[in-house]
This record gives sequence, C-alpha cells and structure tokens, in this order.
Amino acid sequence: MFAHRIAAFTGPGDVRWAEVAEPAPGDGVVIDVAAAGVSFADLLQTQGAYQMRVPLPYTPGMDAAGVVRSGAGSGGSAGLRPGQRVAVLVPYGCWQEVISVPPERVLPLPDGMSFEVGAAAPLNYLTGLFALVRRARAQAGETLLVHGAAGGVGTAAVQLGKALGLRTIAVAGDETKREFALRCGADHAVLADGWLAAVRDVLGERAVDIVVDPVGSDRMTDGLRSLAPEGRLLVLGFALAAELWGRLVELWRTRALADPPVEVYPFADARGALRAIADRRALGKVVLSRITGAMIPVDGGAISSI
Repeated sequence: MFAHRIAAFTGPGDVRWAEVAEPAPGDGVVIDVAAAGVSFADLLQTQGAYQMRVPLPYTPGMDAAGVVRSGAGSGGSAGLRPGQRVAVLVPYGCWQEVISVPPERVLPLPDGMSFEVGAAAPLNYLTGLFALVRRARAQAGETLLVHGAAGGVGTAAVQLGKALGLRTIAVAGDETKREFALRCGADHAVLADGWLAAVRDVLGERAVDIVVDPVGSDRMTDGLRSLAPEGRLLVLGFALAAELWGRLVELWRTRALADPPVEVYPFADARGALRAIADRRALGKVVLSRITGAMIPVDGGAISSI
C-alpha cells in the first residue's frame, strides 16, 4: 500500500508518498481508507509545532472514513463488522490506504453520508459540538460569534450554531470568505478588519453570548470586550468526546446540520492540500479522497494512480 510519510518536521514540502507495508491486524480494526481529513493541526504537526509531538517517521491524518476489512469490537454504541462503513478519529496515521485503529476510535457512518463528509466530520465537528454543548452550554436563541468562520473549525462552529438554534455572526478575512460563511448558514457575516464595531452595528445594545475563537492573537482581547455578562469565550483545541458522535449524527439525519462543505484533493496530493491550508486558500474542510481516481505527479515527477 501507499502512505504519506514525514521524516522531518520541515512542513508540507517534504511529505513523501511512499510504498509501505500494510498494518498487521493485531487487536485493531483494519480499515480500507476511502477519504481522510486535512486540518490546520496536521499542518502544525508536519512543522513540529503542534501541542503533541509525534515520533518520526510518521504518517499524518487525524480523521478518515472507509470500510472495515477485519477486526472486532465496538465503535461508539454499535458493533463492527467487515464491510461496514465507518469514520475514525486518531492522533495521527490516517493518510494511508489501509489503517489499523483501536475499536473505540471507530465511529459508525450513517447511511447516506459520503466518505468525504465522514472524513470531514470527526475532528472539527465533534470538537465544535463538545465546545458549544458541554463547555459553553449553548441555548437556542443565544448569540454566537465565530472567528475564522470560513476555515474548517470555523465552518463547523457556524453550521453547528445554526443546528443548535443560535443566532450566528461570522467573522471572515475577506469578501469571498464572508460570502462563504453566509452560504454555510451564518445569520450575519462581517470582515475581520474592524469586526468589533461591525458586530456592534449588527447587534445594537445586545452583546455576544458565546465567542468561538480558533484564531487567537489580538482577537481574544476584543472577543472578551464583545461578551455579555456571563458570556463564554471558547478557544478551540483538541478536547472532544466520542459519545457526542451520536448527537452529531442525529443532527445530520434530521437535516438540522447540513453536510460539511469540503474541498476534495486526490489522495496522493497531501502537499497541495496542506499548502491550501497554509496559504489560507481553503474554504471549509480539506479532504483527501481515493474516490476521485485522479492521477497526479509525485516526488520528482513520477505518476501515481489512486
């Protein structure tokens, strides 16, 4: 099989698409990967700048979707069987054609959800749902402000806010991203330059109940200024709970939560996917897909078919 390999923390340019041995079944669930998510956290990992450093060499990728080949156990609340469509959430290792993961890291994929959407959902949407429901204890009718609203985490927060009945205001870096946030379900969207005054123009005397901030920097100070009494500011990281998958799926099944918007790259083009995130060109969640059947040049011009 083929996998993306990182031998040094030098960023996207040194990601290698290489042939490696398939994982041994062991005690894990062996899954044929159809699609894998790409996130800002993956970019940081390739640069050695993420909160948790992984041992070199390694294969990146925290979330994926595919089909169970073998292995037994329970993922979420349902048993696993060969041929079952599933999503996975792990610290790294998803950017390869076959993976072996612990059963507790496997999440049943509902009928009708595509592999690309399944690969886009676990990391960002479970984190966002945990933050809004568990930490912020969001209530329908409250006002949610989302920074970085056109990125993977921001898009998840906007869509989840809509699904939970929140009035959502998106903050985006340019006009294209502002319009994208509105298409994702934001009630209002403002540009990052002068955002606090723009938000006050939208809300009038009312202040913000919840701020989701995956950007940080100077946004946090003004984020605090925007809050109502007893308001909550959430700095999203890597805290999540697997049991929230059932609630996320139910929101999706009832159509309260729309499909995550994804930008799909051929599975072998992790470099291009990471560069899109690094250059802040990505809208929504970036996903590597083996379903595209694309052929691309890799590592010095060789052609790889996926």
